[in-house]
Amino acid sequence: MQHILFIMSDFERYLRLKEAFSEFFCDYSISVPDGIRRFNQEHFSLIVLDLSLLVSDAGQAELLCAFRRAQPVPIIALCGNMEDANIVRLLGAGADQILAIQGPDEVLAAYMRTLISRYTLLNHFNREQLNRADFCIGDFTIDLMRRQVFLKAEKIELSAQEYDLLLFFAQNSDRVLTEEQIYNRVWNTDKDFHSGISKPINRLRQKIEPDIRNPTYIHSIRGVGYQFTPKPVESCDI
Repeated sequence: MQHILFIMSDFERYLRLKEAFSEFFCDYSISVPDGIRRFNQEHFSLIVLDLSLLVSDAGQAELLCAFRRAQPVPIIALCGNMEDANIVRLLGAGADQILAIQGPDEVLAAYMRTLISRYTLLNHFNREQLNRADFCIGDFTIDLMRRQVFLKAEKIELSAQEYDLLLFFAQNSDRVLTEEQIYNRVWNTDKDFHSGISKPINRLRQKIEPDIRNPTYIHSIRGVGYQFTPKPVESCDI
């Protein structure tokens, strides 16, 4: 499931947008420091940022640049100054779209869906690559003909089950997958999945994660399942 981060002071507006985007996970922050903290803890598909939370023009540009350095996530900036020069400055700093703070929810929602759709299209696995001998995704290269996996050009020895598991994750990179979805696709059985999925995933983690205690590729989403990020997400460095 896609995640949206709202950094804004208008909580009532957030609630309206959250209802309109009920099929997404929506995260809300009323302050920039808390928004940065949430940004560094999760992989988002869109950020809606109220620039009025930042007093100075320099601070607005600095934050946008920091978000852009850390992740290629689309950013909608809500701005009070809609003069051309300011819009050009903010777009140059990293915003994908500038909208007036007092603009209608319907326009904001339309831009949100457009940017999420474009981000999903450009960043998710291209299924036409399944017809090729191999493909690269993030830090991984998967040789489909030989069923081999390379992490940063170094071959990883995987069992057949571990390979199938990693391939399914790669085909659905950045998506939150439930345990049931993973089990039904990889194990292809109707048996109870709760007792049989965590150990194989942990074994796969032991072979690909730099630090098994702090996974950078396979993330556990509490109460839901797992999310595979083929390239480690960098922290916002502001």
